[in-house]
Amino acid sequence: MKNIESIKKNLIKEFAKRYIDKEVDKLTIIELKKISEIAEWWAYVYTVVPDDFSGYSIFDFNGYSINKKNNSKIYAISKKVAAIAKDKICNYCWGMRWQDIQKKKEENPDSINVFLKNKSIMDKRREYGNNVIIHGQSDAPIGRTMVASIIMREAIRLRVTKGAIGDTYDWVDYSKLFHSIEQDTTDLAYYKSCDWLVIDNIQKKARSDKQTTLMSDMVDPFFWDRYNHQQPTILVCKFDIRDKMFDLEKTFGVSFGRIIDSKKTFNIPLSENALGDYNE
Repeated sequence: MKNIESIKKNLIKEFAKRYIDKEVDKLTIIELKKISEIAEWWAYVYTVVPDDFSGYSIFDFNGYSINKKNNSKIYAISKKVAAIAKDKICNYCWGMRWQDIQKKKEENPDSINVFLKNKSIMDKRREYGNNVIIHGQSDAPIGRTMVASIIMREAIRLRVTKGAIGDTYDWVDYSKLFHSIEQDTTDLAYYKSCDWLVIDNIQKKARSDKQTTLMSDMVDPFFWDRYNHQQPTILVCKFDIRDKMFDLEKTFGVSFGRIIDSKKTFNIPLSENALGDYNE
């Protein structure tokens, strides 16, 4: 993970002017402390979360994107799938249903951010090692990375709400992770040890049995290590994990399957097929 200090320094200046209308050297000790905490949170968000997704919150996830040509809505997933996904995200981050959070915002929109900060249970997710699997078969964007970014933002927010200043974070594409494992790069130790890790763009590809076995054997210890140390891993899969024609354990290892099947893992489906017979 990159050093955040230069980003944080610039954000302190920006936030001091925006929220308190003062220059940094005019802030009181209490004001500087508060502004510094917020700036640190956002500095980590900007450093860890992909640029196009760092500004999104739960209120931005609606299952559609905007067509920039005519400003119309393009629905990537159904309203039913989006509603279930939002419930799952809210349960993971705040232990609440989406409808209850939405109602709270309608009652008092100005205080919703404070309400969510106070309701956060991300410290418990960290303590219990609750993983997340986000999945759905589609060649088009359906919000998989966006969901991961919302959850990671809330994990980083713990620095402000729960004083988790020692937590570490990273975000890596699966292909880069596999390269790091294969080449035993210096980045690998950090992917293994960081408290919160998003593994994005996990894809199933046609490979020979020999290639599949090699990949499985190489990545299996990595997933076992994070699973056994109860480090939350957010897996973003560009396929449906319910697909019975695809052997997950054979391709990604036994530990990958263990994470998915664990009762401590939150399953967030983002396509009708991935939804299956979900009826909660």
